[in-house]
Amino acid sequence: MKIRRYAVLTIAGALLFGACGSDEKKAETTTADTAAPVGDTTAPAGDTTAPAAGIDCKPVKAGVLSVVTSLPGPNFWGTDEADPSEIKSGIEYDMAVAIATACGLEMQVRNEPFEALTAGQIAADSYDLSLSQVTITDARKEVIDFSVPYFKSDQGLLVKAGTAIADFAALADLKVGVQVATTAEYYFLEEPSWKLNSDPQSFPDLIAAYAALNAGQVDVVVIDTPINLGQAAASDGALEVVGQISTGEEYGAIYPKGSEKGPIFDGIIQGLIDDGTVPALIAKYLGGDPGSVPFIALPAS
Repeated sequence: MKIRRYAVLTIAGALLFGACGSDEKKAETTTADTAAPVGDTTAPAGDTTAPAAGIDCKPVKAGVLSVVTSLPGPNFWGTDEADPSEIKSGIEYDMAVAIATACGLEMQVRNEPFEALTAGQIAADSYDLSLSQVTITDARKEVIDFSVPYFKSDQGLLVKAGTAIADFAALADLKVGVQVATTAEYYFLEEPSWKLNSDPQSFPDLIAAYAALNAGQVDVVVIDTPINLGQAAASDGALEVVGQISTGEEYGAIYPKGSEKGPIFDGIIQGLIDDGTVPALIAKYLGGDPGSVPFIALPAS
């Protein structure tokens, strides 16, 4: 979600953002069945077949691929669930199942604060990788490692149906909502060419941001275009994505800083891209083609 999230430039800054209501959040874990072969990412309920032996992925916990994410993650991890045990579908969920299957492991998912993920605050010996719609940035690379990119994303403008945003000047006059610690928040607060006529309103998660949009507290929610497309598709026509701003952002899986397992998982992820699995998942779960959304230009700086 969020995605297009940005990492703070210093560890101290990361700790500041990470303190926003996340220190006492209890992590929740669930286990997904990974008996299905790579490419079939459905985990049948009640199937207890042990995963077949696969690539040696050197898991931190024997027999288990330990995955962390930050929920909710609409269309990437279910819809609006905050409990990992309730999630059985989604782009990154299915990717995680496929990775676990390739490793011959069961998959366990743990929910952690997004700020903690991107600030490198999750204990390195507690997880193998994170899939959480995280934009690859140089600042984040200072505290975490990234996989090969698996998803391209620009910043989409989600509004109530009938709201027009013809250009950036029109956007600048609106009440803009963003998720805290995302690249959208960073751009609006730090980049001169993204300057609005009033500061954006930051929300702790997308559920709160979308609720504010529905309640009329903000006019537009800016987050990754595919995430907003999924929300629009689930709104029964009440919401629509009317534009996007080009940023050239890409998502990557997170590894603990200095992890020696990056090349192993990179090979699996690239294989899922090359064999068409990831493109098929994107087509399955998103309510539209991000490439069909018109771009609006930033003002000249």
